[in-house]
Amino acid sequence: MRICTKTGLALVDGPVSAYRVAKESYGPLNPPERGLLSDNRSTWYRFDAPGRTVYAAEDPQTAFLEALSWARMTAAHQHHLEKTAAFFDTPIDVIRSEVEQQWHANGHMAPGWIPANWRDGRLLYSLQFDSGPWIDIAHAYTISALNTALGSLLYEVDIVETLTLAEITSGRREITTLLASWAREQVLDDGSYPMGIRFPSKHGAVGDGHGWCFAFWMRRADVGLEDDPVTASPGQTIDSGHPAYAFALEQHGITSR
Repeated sequence: MRICTKTGLALVDGPVSAYRVAKESYGPLNPPERGLLSDNRSTWYRFDAPGRTVYAAEDPQTAFLEALSWARMTAAHQHHLEKTAAFFDTPIDVIRSEVEQQWHANGHMAPGWIPANWRDGRLLYSLQFDSGPWIDIAHAYTISALNTALGSLLYEVDIVETLTLAEITSGRREITTLLASWAREQVLDDGSYPMGIRFPSKHGAVGDGHGWCFAFWMRRADVGLEDDPVTASPGQTIDSGHPAYAFALEQHGITSR
């Protein structure tokens, strides 16, 4: 790690390889393009900036934790199931199955459940990156640099005191995409641009790792070129017994059938 003498950002060497779960029909390197003048960023991903941003994780477990987080069993829903099961003196799995059936009948997807065919048409890709600097968005020096550089803009998105790690890891896209948009345009002290952002997964560390995720800005694709410093493997099918997939289901409290 080093601190950029021009921007104050903390920089780290990026991953040689990382992992991404994506639909085969879209491919691993075809994210949505974000518009420069878009006012509504609620549908943007965490560190999207105008242009294209690809997300990946340092290991397959973290990739699946991120890909399946939308379907996780929430604490509130689990508590409701437990209370209902206790009231009727019925096993919680029975209550859960009945609730799922009602949700499906109404065209909704129940929390903590995904259909088995979620895996159909999705692949686990390995991405290979060229060497280059990545911004460590959670580092104290980076947070200080963002506070200094963005000042009044942070105030406009209701950061009235100081930007902290809590906002950086929050779901407030008006904040996180603002940070990314500024960071993407910085020229570093060696004359290069950052590859993207390294950020911690909100779902915790995996094994001996740190659960790092990466937001890669496809600068070359954004100007019509095809030689961004990343390549992707053909992709691996995801069967029900895939260890990383099974790990994520268990961690999120998700059933699939």
